[in-house]
Amino acid sequence: MKETEVTVEVFNDLDEITTILDGRGFRKTDEYTIYDRYFTLSGDISGLSYRNLLNSSILVRSIDGSDPVDQIIFKKKEYDEHANVISEEKTKAEISDPGAVAEILKLAGLNEYCDLTNHSLIFENGNICFALQIVSDLGIFIEYEEDETMAGLDPSEKIVRMSDRLKDLGLKLGNDFSCKKIAMKLALK
Repeated sequence: MKETEVTVEVFNDLDEITTILDGRGFRKTDEYTIYDRYFTLSGDISGLSYRNLLNSSILVRSIDGSDPVDQIIFKKKEYDEHANVISEEKTKAEISDPGAVAEILKLAGLNEYCDLTNHSLIFENGNICFALQIVSDLGIFIEYEEDETMAGLDPSEKIVRMSDRLKDLGLKLGNDFSCKKIAMKLALK
């Protein structure tokens, strides 16, 4: 299933964010840590665009929390004319040993080019649910995926609605609502 999401950097500290969200009626409903390992067939990623790199990547993910799970994931992203992600389709399968899967991918010639860890705090208020992500080596982000109130809207309308809802929170947000954390970590274009 294709989903639309926005991801934006937050420049408040965690205590400020929690206080602001609490004042807006949001409650923390879950907490977990995601460990992602990215693999691609490309040996030298320095010449690849973010779009080509991510669309040729396999992800080995471990989620530690109340409902732990290990997965292998392929994400197919669609972009608009400004290189913003307008939809994403994920194919994933649970695995029992992420270390063994990573070793198999390496033995098959794939390049492990990035590891990303984020501690996610899930906040909800009515229909609005988003993940506040504290990403190692990068900072704090909000990732907001479409909900049932956006049925029937095209991807650009969904992005505007989600961006406006996040702006209304009163947080110090960046200007890019299509943050690409891997690109930021690797300093890719």
